[in-house]
Amino acid sequence: MQPQDFDQIASPVSVAHFSQYKLSRLLLKHLEKLGFHMVNSEKHEHGSIGEREIFMGHGCIAINDAERGVTVTASFLSKGKYMTRDIQCHFLVGTDGAGSSVRKSLGINMRGEKDLQKLVSVHFLSEALGQYLIKERPGMLFFIFNKDAIGVLVAHDLKQGEFVLQVPFYPPQQKLEDFSSETSM
Repeated sequence: MQPQDFDQIASPVSVAHFSQYKLSRLLLKHLEKLGFHMVNSEKHEHGSIGEREIFMGHGCIAINDAERGVTVTASFLSKGKYMTRDIQCHFLVGTDGAGSSVRKSLGINMRGEKDLQKLVSVHFLSEALGQYLIKERPGMLFFIFNKDAIGVLVAHDLKQGEFVLQVPFYPPQQKLEDFSSETSM
């Protein structure tokens, strides 16, 4: 994949692949610049929640109408036990993916096909593979299809050698437990 292959054909910016964990870090940095701050859940188990506080590791388990907005009941892990807390919100944005608990709690159906494919994703680093691909076959997606393996290798960063290998699996014939580090070698 060369930059000129994507020279503003359909967009003013070129195509890029950006890891979710890197995007999350970037968004958090920008939120901190806007006055938001991370809060340690364990130290804040029962206290009131202030404005511009960011709680990581919480899952939405219920949404209820409130006088001014909504009350979200969230679940989180503290000292090895699941706890819940109610959070008063002026508004709630559901950005929790295709399996969104926010969307489901509000009774909003997902449009389109569901469960197109089940995949096991393996995140790994290999500078040697990254350097080889830069020299021999630069690209972002590599499709593997042979008698021993099938999958898609996603190059998150060739220079750093960061990859995700996505391998299809087929329940009920296979279980996630069938995919161990020994299996992938």
